[in-house]
Amino acid sequence: MHSIRWAALSAFLAAGCQTYAPAPVDLQAHARLFADRIPDAELVRAFAQSLRQHDPAIHGFDVGDGLSLEEARYVALLFNPSLKAVRAQAAVAKATAELAGLWEDPQLSGSFFYVLENVWQHNWFAGAYVAQTLPITGRPGLEKALAESQHVQALIEARRSEADVLNRLDAAWARLSAARLRVGLLAELVQRLSDLEQVASRLAASQALTQLEARTFTLARIRHQADLVVARGGAQGAELGLRELLGMPPELELRLEPSLSTTERVPAAEQRAQLMQSPLVDLAKREHDVAERGLQLAIRKQWPELWIQPGWQEEDAQPRPTFGFSLPIPLWNANAQEIAEKRAARTAAEELLKQRLETATHALAQANSRRRVAAEQRRIIDAELLPLTERQVADAKRLADLGQLDTLLILDAVTRAYEAQLAAVASAETEAEATVELNSLFWPSLTAPAKEE
Repeated sequence: MHSIRWAALSAFLAAGCQTYAPAPVDLQAHARLFADRIPDAELVRAFAQSLRQHDPAIHGFDVGDGLSLEEARYVALLFNPSLKAVRAQAAVAKATAELAGLWEDPQLSGSFFYVLENVWQHNWFAGAYVAQTLPITGRPGLEKALAESQHVQALIEARRSEADVLNRLDAAWARLSAARLRVGLLAELVQRLSDLEQVASRLAASQALTQLEARTFTLARIRHQADLVVARGGAQGAELGLRELLGMPPELELRLEPSLSTTERVPAAEQRAQLMQSPLVDLAKREHDVAERGLQLAIRKQWPELWIQPGWQEEDAQPRPTFGFSLPIPLWNANAQEIAEKRAARTAAEELLKQRLETATHALAQANSRRRVAAEQRRIIDAELLPLTERQVADAKRLADLGQLDTLLILDAVTRAYEAQLAAVASAETEAEATVELNSLFWPSLTAPAKEE
């Protein structure tokens, strides 16, 4: 009869246990899937539609005319491998939060002893006890609250990673756009020099120009052709970096729509106020909340849990119910070390929160200053320098058409026009980068701070 009871108890305990199954990673299969990956329009469109349910202002997805920056943001959020990894880490915190604060498993203990003296008819004695805690201190609830706070912190870290990828994507898009513009400017310069080289060759053939003067355009063309090779390599490198952010393979045929146009996420009048909800500050707030809950739990732990031990004993073939309890007394230890550590951790989290706000305030001022300088520089170049250099080139060409080709004058005019255009691209790129730096202080529209449910 006893054996049947023990078998039934063992079967019940085994039914509640989980089993292990290995899950090896097939990297070769993943490499093949990655090589064939494309920004599936239907998949991304469905993802964009799910985001629009939370924010109607979010644009749709259509790659029929190429991939724009707005559309690339969806692709990056969906396929970027670092975001998949950080979301998986957030799932670990979610699993912890879902199962935190569970009642501790009971502990089964037993005892057997044999009396050497022949005093009783049955010299074997046996006993069995089941120890179980009574959560009279409310510790499980605090453990669950701490785990839930840590889960929300993990969600904010994941969303901050999303924001970081989007910010890096914006910056990479600006770099690629500027690189392609530089390639175009160099190609145009080489073509201008090639045209002037042909004119100079004709004038040299008619002895209106010396070979030394005519060769000046050839030397300039060859030198800038070499620069064009380097510029094309830089544009290709910028595109490869952008593909990495998108989670796309390097060999994929992908038509991109470069643009240096950037806009502020938050109006200037609201920027200082919204720094309180910036990604860095939000994360520091959550870290402080975790530290607060950790201290609360550590203080509660100084009051130990009560253990009750109902059981059964058999003495001289007579079964007897028993009952016992245990309650540690917080006299010497009282969890003092953990409480001191958690209190110090809360103070550190408080100082970090204040430091993050000050850092964000300074970063906002610097980004705004850099953006204003770049915008003013670009305005001067666009309004004054570019028209003047183009007029200089036009005047030099008109003299050349009249047979008065001043080699140094026209070469200087063409070169200065190219340098002015290059400066315009550089100032626009700097302005775009400063805007991205400014925007990185605030949450993008495709992500939002985690909200505690």
